[in-house]
Order: sequence, then C-alpha cells, then structure tokens
Amino acid sequence: MSSNCQICSFKCWGIDGYDGSCCTIENRDWIMGPVEDWENFLSKLGSKIGRKIDFSEVFYTHEEGSKLFPDRPIWQDPENFPAFKVDLNSPRKPCIFYNISIKSCMVYDIRPETCRKYS
Repeated sequence: MSSNCQICSFKCWGIDGYDGSCCTIENRDWIMGPVEDWENFLSKLGSKIGRKIDFSEVFYTHEEGSKLFPDRPIWQDPENFPAFKVDLNSPRKPCIFYNISIKSCMVYDIRPETCRKYS
C-alpha cells in the first residue's frame, strides 16, 4: 500500500482514526463519480476477478442514483454519473469496493481515474 493510502486509511483529513472520506458518502452531499473510464475499469476488474463484470454490478446510472438519494443535489445532476454503487446497509455508505473493516480499497491497484485523483 502506498503512503497516500496509509494516510487515507488511518488519518484521512488529518483526523486520527478517520478513514476513507472520499470512499464513503456518509451524510454528505457527496458522490463517487463520474467514472468516465468505466469501460476500462470494468475490463480490468473482470481480468482481476476472472469473469465478465456487468455495468449494473458496479455503477449507478443517473436514473438509479437520483432515486436513491432524492434529497442530495449532487445525486440529481446527470453529469455526475456513472457513479460507484455504495453499501446501503452500512451507516457510512462506502463504495462497494471500500472495506470498512480493514480500511482499504479492494481494487486500489486498478482504481479508475476518478479515484486516482484523490491519491
């Protein structure tokens, strides 16, 4: 793991014990998108996992996302899609690839440009 990921995992925003702010939407008007290189990412993910990955397994379209979070303006803008799906069962609503338990991105080595901009 790079030193940047170590910072994100253990002292994000300079806050001890806080992790993955860019990978979680929490209660903010935040979105993990647009993922403009989504086709390339799906290809890399498929190679990593060993099977073809469907768009709908990983990303929200504007239609889906805007319905999930109708009270968040950023989710209403079609320019912010496709966006990574989030774990709706977790209070912090992390990206489906962010593992809250180990404070790490499970696809860090192949992450798309949208995510690379933060490290």
